[in-house]
Amino acid sequence: MVEQIEPEESVELLQEFDEPALETPVEPPGTLTARQQELKDKIMAHAAANAIRKRLPTLKTVPKRHLAPLMKDVNTILSTVRITSIEQTNQYAYSAAVIVTEELGLLQPRQTQRKSTGKPKWKVRLEVKIKKLRSDASNLKNMKEKKLKNDKIKQYLIRKYWLNTRKIEEALEIVKEQITATARKIERYEARIIQYRQNQLFQSDQRRFYQSLNQTTDTVTIKPEKTATTKFWKELWENNKNYNKNAGWIKDFEGKFSQNKMEQMEITTEMISKRVQKVKNWTSPGSDQLYGFWLKHLISLHRKMAQQFNEMLQKGSISEWLTTGRTYLIQKDPAKRAAPGNYRPITCLPTMFKLLTGIIADKVQDYLEEKNILPDEQKGNKRKSRGTKDQLLIDKMILENCKSRKANLHMTWIDYKKAFDSLPHSWIIKCLDAIEICKNVGTFIENMMEHWKTELFVGNESYGLVNIRRGIFQGDSLSPLLFIIAMIPLSTILQKTNFGYQTSKKSHKISHLMYMDDLKLYGKTETEIQSLTNTVRIFSTDISKEFGLDKCSTVALKKGKIIESEGINMPNGQTIKCHQPAAYKYLGILQLDNIKHEHVKTVVSKEYTQKVRKILKSKLNGGNTIKAINTWDIPVRRYTAGIINWTQAELDNFDRKTRKLMTIHHSLHLRSDDDRLYQKLLKAQHTKNQYKKTALQTKANSWHNKTLHGKVWIIDVAISGDSRIDEKQQEKLSRYQDLKIELQRLWQKLVQVVLVVISTLGAVPKDLSRHLETIDIDKIMICQLQKATLLGSARIIRKYITQS
Repeated sequence: MVEQIEPEESVELLQEFDEPALETPVEPPGTLTARQQELKDKIMAHAAANAIRKRLPTLKTVPKRHLAPLMKDVNTILSTVRITSIEQTNQYAYSAAVIVTEELGLLQPRQTQRKSTGKPKWKVRLEVKIKKLRSDASNLKNMKEKKLKNDKIKQYLIRKYWLNTRKIEEALEIVKEQITATARKIERYEARIIQYRQNQLFQSDQRRFYQSLNQTTDTVTIKPEKTATTKFWKELWENNKNYNKNAGWIKDFEGKFSQNKMEQMEITTEMISKRVQKVKNWTSPGSDQLYGFWLKHLISLHRKMAQQFNEMLQKGSISEWLTTGRTYLIQKDPAKRAAPGNYRPITCLPTMFKLLTGIIADKVQDYLEEKNILPDEQKGNKRKSRGTKDQLLIDKMILENCKSRKANLHMTWIDYKKAFDSLPHSWIIKCLDAIEICKNVGTFIENMMEHWKTELFVGNESYGLVNIRRGIFQGDSLSPLLFIIAMIPLSTILQKTNFGYQTSKKSHKISHLMYMDDLKLYGKTETEIQSLTNTVRIFSTDISKEFGLDKCSTVALKKGKIIESEGINMPNGQTIKCHQPAAYKYLGILQLDNIKHEHVKTVVSKEYTQKVRKILKSKLNGGNTIKAINTWDIPVRRYTAGIINWTQAELDNFDRKTRKLMTIHHSLHLRSDDDRLYQKLLKAQHTKNQYKKTALQTKANSWHNKTLHGKVWIIDVAISGDSRIDEKQQEKLSRYQDLKIELQRLWQKLVQVVLVVISTLGAVPKDLSRHLETIDIDKIMICQLQKATLLGSARIIRKYITQS
């Protein structure tokens, strides 16, 4: 039986769920079966109605054996339908999705139910029972104290609690126990409901589950004022600005890539089939309400989509519905509350548009890598790169090199105001022309940007439609690449200055590091850093971008040590201040003259422990608990690996702390096998007993394989009376002879008996120094041993005298 999923529960903005494509081979067009003809009639009728689209439920819980035959029939049907436009392709794909969902029983008309405003019936029933029991307990208490005068209530209590044969005290205790048991039953039922809901939410949408643990959601309780918010984003996006065409550095950039040329792009069915596998199944769709799952598995439409995408590329035109998005404003800093600029715009675009722009982005990226156009200093959106980790490792190397060589170093961190939302479209087009992108792609992107528009949403409330004449979307694959292309000239200009820091005399100069819009500059002297910062300012002004001076900073090091600095004065009178003594957070890591290792360790440890506690306090089952720790907690530590100098002891302490918390919250038994936490999942045929036998055998082998190195000693320390020193020594030697012989036989090693005998008043045998030399502690003087013995004897005598 297929579990019904409500449409409201299927909203998943950033769900990472993905699965391999279903094997649904398309049969050649021919005579359809009666079942296929019935499905075709339904699809055609739904497409002809062209009704308002609603978000469909996801099919995560539907078994593939139920879904695969339906998808095979639908693909066969769509291969017989004549489709002439991209709009029809999208409509038939959506109609097919609706009919398949109906056939699976997920779109059955919901019965109208009265909204329950009160508590569930079972809870009301149990609370009424508790109320009656408390009333009975009160009456029994009054009856015991002879304060109850109502004869009816007396007779009721006598009959119900058998007071003729039972004492009132005994009945009162029974009632109290019943109250406690019923209250605990309510707690148990509520805990079970919470457990079910949390596990369901974790399986369907981990992001929303983690937000529930943090008690934060994307929709804020205090919404921004509608008019002011719409005005803010309209002024930002609709205010079209051009770059400075008279800038001198543009001519140098134009000629740099003149010898390169990208071939005309043509989209094939294979490109669509390859790209669609990267599309996530159930991420939130745009206005077309079509999930990526359907484009992935309706393979009979791939050939038609390739033809229609090629027509758009050749004509350079695009339908307006494809370029219309739904932008959700997500609050960034809760401290700034509902200020219009305190929101990050995340845009949900039509799935077909994201598929098309993804194919174009892949092709453009291939060209940029083939011609080596992307600068090495930029790690954003770069293949075979660790992104921010690479930049942080390079930055760490520079800082440590400066310290070890006691060199001079000046650094500046640059931050842009609304970096993605203020980029002029004219500059993007100019950069595409300069790097010789093929004409059909360049024309298509230019026409596409002319039609960009989006509808603003805060939560589920619409704030109006805004045309985008400046800036890029934050929701598809092509937009980040366009931003990186627009920043290529900056790296080119900075490289030409021949400024920067050298780790050695023959090494390459490093003038800057970039990750998307995060920029850090390096200079050997104050003059160099002034020149580099001014170069960035000129470039930014020419392309109509502004510094966010409140987040910009600079610092100076002389002979590896931080010194006071007045900052960097800009020609317009503004100043980039020196960030001292506070640290600056660069790509999530606090630093200044060096990375703040201890501070970051403290922050990471605290955050990791808090997240582990939140997960263990939840009602997740065992498998989901381990999965949540691996996906939500471990990345907190993993990001700092290689950047922060963790010791093995500190990493082991993380593991011990995790196991301790799991034991405290009853997720791990005190005497359970810790090794099982670090083992891979057992195979189906690998039983628990087999695992135990293997683990025990592994431990036994490790002990047997351990080799004894050095000598073997049997050491005994004894304190005797003065007259019994020699006697005590001989007694100990004879006692350990059998053990000595047995150890020599087992370990095949020389075994020595070492005796340390001292009398209570400090007398020692003649051969004590020889025994101390045997165990390599001859540095301890005999007088020190005598002193310790005398002090111990004195303490015992003093204690005895005091007690007497």
